Amino acid sequence: MARLTAPLLSLSASGTIAKTLTFANWKGIPYVRTRVIPANPKSDAQKEVRGIFSTLNLMWKRMPSIAREPFIAAVRGLPLTPRNKHIQANVATLIDETTLDNLVMSIAGGSAVIPDTVDESVATPLHIIVTAVAPTTPSGYNLTAIQVAAVLTGDPSPALATITYADEDLETPYSIDLTVPAAGTYQVGTWTKWERTADEKVFYSAAVRDQAIVTAE
Repeated sequence: MARLTAPLLSLSASGTIAKTLTFANWKGIPYVRTRVIPANPKSDAQKEVRGIFSTLNLMWKRMPSIAREPFIAAVRGLPLTPRNKHIQANVATLIDETTLDNLVMSIAGGSAVIPDTVDESVATPLHIIVTAVAPTTPSGYNLTAIQVAAVLTGDPSPALATITYADEDLETPYSIDLTVPAAGTYQVGTWTKWERTADEKVFYSAAVRDQAIVTAE
């Protein structure tokens, strides 16, 4: 791909010329590339990837703000949207999978470390109760919350419409009670939220992952 420093051939460049060159604009940057025609746009592999993209897009649209926070922090200062980071982190891990076992639910940054211990309880119908113990605090950081998200599992391709449920606890002892609307197997992620004292920037740890089998009665 060739990046343009000024419009090429005209005051603006858009579309395909002579079925050879394609002109477009990405985040305000005009560029030109050779036109590419997929050899088999309907292959099983391509259909699976498109299904996973659709699943991750739908998941992002239905994701509460707490679950989005780590992806927002991960693209700070980068020419990438949080939604695209969510897709980028997950699409390869979900290929050839029939569940969301490998779903990435948080992106580690800075010196953020995972909780010391995490326990899930589903003794109460339609509730996932997560308790966590804070880790040793890294030098120059303050722990501001432990956050939890849960999503009903399923096959990510074809497109899976599933909703993420999330909440946080701001002080010890850390215990989060998530209410979910249906029985089933949920993917649960628990991570820490930190503030760096030097510049007040916020960082998140990777998620400690587990499953919770929720009952309706």
